[in-house]
Amino acid sequence: MKTKSKIRAYILRGSVPLFLLSCAVIAISLGSLIWAFAPRAGAGGPADSAAAVSATTDQGRTGTQAPVLQRHQVTPWTPRTQSLPPLQAPLLPTIQLSTVAWTAIGPAPLNSAPAGYGTGNVSGRITGIAAHPTDANTIYVAPAGGGVWKTTNGGTNWTALTDIQSTLSMGAVAIARSNPLVIYAGTGEANNSEDSNFGRGILVSTDGGASFTLNTGPGGVFNTDRMTCSRIAGDPTNANIAYAAMANFGNNGIFTGGITGVYKTTDGGSTWANVTMANGKDSTYPWSDVVVDPNTPSTVYAAVGYLYGTADNGVYKSTDSGATWTLLNAPPAPVGASFGRISVAISKANNANVLYIAAEDNTIAGGHLARFVRSDNAGATFTDLTAGTPNYMTSQGWYDTTLDVDPTSSAIVYAFGAFGTNTMLRSTNSGATWTDISHFLVAVSPHADHHGVDFDANGKLLDGDDGGIYRLDDPTVPSWTDVNGELNTIQFVGIGLHPTNANIVIGGSQDNGTELYTGAPLWTETDGGDGGRATFSPTNGGRVYHQAPVSSFGPGNFFSRSDDGGNNWVIKTAGMSADNTQNFYAPFSVDPGNGDRVLYGATHVWETTNAGDLWTAIATAGTGGFNSGGNNVDAIGIAPSDVNTIYAATGGEFASTSQIFVTTNHGAMWTEHDLPAGSARVNEIQVDPANASIAYAVVNRFSTAGQVFRTTNGGMTWTNISGTGGGALPNLPVWSIQIDNSTSPSTLYIGADDGVYTTTDLGVNWSRVGTGFPNAQVFQVAFNSSLHILGAATHGRGAWEIQTGPTPTPTATATPTPTPTPTPCTGRCSPTPRPRPTPAPRP
Repeated sequence: MKTKSKIRAYILRGSVPLFLLSCAVIAISLGSLIWAFAPRAGAGGPADSAAAVSATTDQGRTGTQAPVLQRHQVTPWTPRTQSLPPLQAPLLPTIQLSTVAWTAIGPAPLNSAPAGYGTGNVSGRITGIAAHPTDANTIYVAPAGGGVWKTTNGGTNWTALTDIQSTLSMGAVAIARSNPLVIYAGTGEANNSEDSNFGRGILVSTDGGASFTLNTGPGGVFNTDRMTCSRIAGDPTNANIAYAAMANFGNNGIFTGGITGVYKTTDGGSTWANVTMANGKDSTYPWSDVVVDPNTPSTVYAAVGYLYGTADNGVYKSTDSGATWTLLNAPPAPVGASFGRISVAISKANNANVLYIAAEDNTIAGGHLARFVRSDNAGATFTDLTAGTPNYMTSQGWYDTTLDVDPTSSAIVYAFGAFGTNTMLRSTNSGATWTDISHFLVAVSPHADHHGVDFDANGKLLDGDDGGIYRLDDPTVPSWTDVNGELNTIQFVGIGLHPTNANIVIGGSQDNGTELYTGAPLWTETDGGDGGRATFSPTNGGRVYHQAPVSSFGPGNFFSRSDDGGNNWVIKTAGMSADNTQNFYAPFSVDPGNGDRVLYGATHVWETTNAGDLWTAIATAGTGGFNSGGNNVDAIGIAPSDVNTIYAATGGEFASTSQIFVTTNHGAMWTEHDLPAGSARVNEIQVDPANASIAYAVVNRFSTAGQVFRTTNGGMTWTNISGTGGGALPNLPVWSIQIDNSTSPSTLYIGADDGVYTTTDLGVNWSRVGTGFPNAQVFQVAFNSSLHILGAATHGRGAWEIQTGPTPTPTATATPTPTPTPTPCTGRCSPTPRPRPTPAPRP
C-alpha cells in the first residue's frame, strides 16, 4: 500500500487496522482544511468573481502559479511485521561509470514483492495507454514524468521514445486506428496532484514513435501557458483527425483563463483549434475527458470536470465533428458545481448509443464517487446506477479514475479508481451489479491508483496505474500479468549515495516507497508508502534515514532509521512525534561530519545528536525571531564547518515565495535574510563545507529573479548566480543543488526541470552535465566527494550516475569512524572551523 501524498485523499486497502483508520480521518481533515482555503468555483466562490479572473490573468503575465490549488494523493501503508533478509552488494563496482556520459542505474524495474502486497515488479505512474489495433505485442504508454515508451513484445522490453523532447511530463497518448504509425501524445499531466507537472504541447509521430514533433497549439498557447492534456481521442477512420481535452491545472502551470477546451486537429497535429471555445463553451476550467463514437465518428463527447466544481461541469455532445456542442443535462446526469472530475466512456460495439459517465463529489471532502449513470440512447436520457456502484474512487476521484467499455459488448464496463478492495470494478450487466477484479493481495495484483486504460488487439484490458502497467488475462478468476518489463520510470523524490560503496544507493519515490540499489538495475523496495528523502549517514554506511509523509504510516511515524544498510526500518520520532503539521515530503539534513546529527523541518526545526533516538526543538515558530508566520519548513542547510550555524527556509510546499532564517548560535536567535524580491519558493539550501557564511539556495517555481542564489555573508545579501547571456540557466524550476569544493572555485551541480547543470565559475556560466541524460525533472542531485560520483534522482525517469573524477581504489574497510558531536554554545558564539582534508588533484 502506498501513500499518495498529493493531498488527495486517503485510501485504505482491504481490512484496515484502527491506527490506519485514524490516519485516514486525519488525512481527510487535512484535505478539508486545504479545501476550505482553496479557490472554488460556483455558489459565489472566488473563482466566479471578476477579481479572481483578473488575478488568474495576472499570474499568467508574471509566470507564477497558484500552488494552493494543488493536492496530494496518499495510500496509507501497513508496515511489515517480518524483517527483510539482508541485501548484499559487491564492493567492486558492477557498472563502470563514465566521466562523459550518464549511466542509468534503474530501477528497471523495482521489485516490490518483499513488501508482501502482490504487485510484483513496478515502475512509475502511467497516465495513458495506447494499444496497437491489430498487434497485441505493440503498446505505447505515457508515464507521468517519463515521456512516451513503446514495447513490441508485449511488455518484456520497453524503449523510451521522447527523452530529447522539451518535457517528459505526460498526460495522454493515443494511436490512430486507421494508421497505427500515427501517435498523438499530450504533454502535461492533468491528474490534479501536486506533482502533476505542466506541459508544452502535443507530440505527434507518423513513424510509429521513431520520431516526434511537438506542436504548441494556436499561438503557442500549450507551451506559453504550460497547459496539461487530460485525454486524446482520434477519429477511427481518419488518422489526421483527433481531439484533445486540455486543462490548465498543472504544477508550475499558469492557470490562465480563456484557453481550456477541446482542441481539434484535421491535419495530423500540424495545427489545432479550440472547437468548444469557438462554440461558446467553458474555456476557464479543465476539460477532463473526450471520446469519439467509433461507429459514428462525427459524434464526440467531452467533459468539463473541474475538481473543485463549477457551474459548467458536465458532459457535452457534438454531432457535427465538434462544430457545435450541447450539454447532456437530462436528470440524473452529473451537471454543475456539486460535481468534480468527470469521466466518459462509450461502447465500441455495434450498439454505439450506450454511454457511461462517472463523476466525483466535491461537496464534502471531495474525491468520492458522486454519480454513475448510463445512457442507452446517446445521452437523451440516463439511468442512475450510483446506488449500486461501490465507491471505487474512495476519496481520490479527482486524481485516479478510469472508465472504459469492453470492445465486444456494451454491457461489459470497467471502472477503476484508487486503492484496495472494490476499487477495480467490472460489470457484465450494464452497471447493474459489479465484481471486484483487483485480485487484491493475491498473486499478481495491479498497483494502487489507476489513470489509464485500453484494450489490446486480443481484447485484453491494460491498466496503467501508479506502479506501471498490468494486463487482465482472465476477468473471471481474475488473473493479471505484470508487463512492466524493464521500464525505468520511477518517480524519485530523493536519493542518497553510500559513503564508501559505489554499488549501494537508497531512494524514496512517489507511491513506491523506499528502495535499495545494490549493483543491479532491479532495485528492491524495503519500505512502503510514499517515499520521501532518503540518505545514508556519511560517517556510518550501515546507518540510513528516510522520511515519509504523515499520511503514509500515521501521525508521529514520519521519520525512520535503519541500522542494517536500509533493509529494515524503525520509527525514530521520540520528542517530535506530535509535530505532524509539515510538508508532505518534509526536509531533513544530516551533518556531513557526524552522521548521528540530523535536523528535521516541520513547523519547528528539530535536532537529534543520537541518530533519532531523541529529538529537541532548536527553532519554534514565533520564538527567537524564527518563522513568525508559522509556515512549514521547506529546506534546512547545515554548516559542516560550524555546528552553530543553520539556515532554514519556510513557506510550505504550496507557497510561491519563501522566508529564510539564519542562526549562528544554534537556534537561540534567528534572523530573517530572504532572497531578493521577486524570487520564488526555496526548495533546497546547501552550505559551503569550509565556510558557514557561504550558502546556496535554489527555487522550484518559475521566477523572474533567478533560480540559483549565493550568499557570502551568512544570508545578509543574496546574489542571483543563474548566469548571463549564453551561459545562463533556462528559466525553469530548480529543485536541488550540490557543492564540490575540491576545485577552486567550487563546482556547483543543480537538478532542474529538464536535467542536471553545472558551473565552475560560481554561476557566471552554466552548462549541462554529461551526455545521454533525458530531459526529465531532477528532484535531487547527490554528490559523493570521496568516490567522485554525482547521482541524479529524476521524477519519472529513474536514477542516474556519472563519474566526476578518478575512481578511487575500493578498500575492505568501508565505513569511516563517526566523529564526536560538537557541543553547541549557549551564549554569543563564533564559528568553529573544522579541519578540511586536502583535496586530491583533478585530472
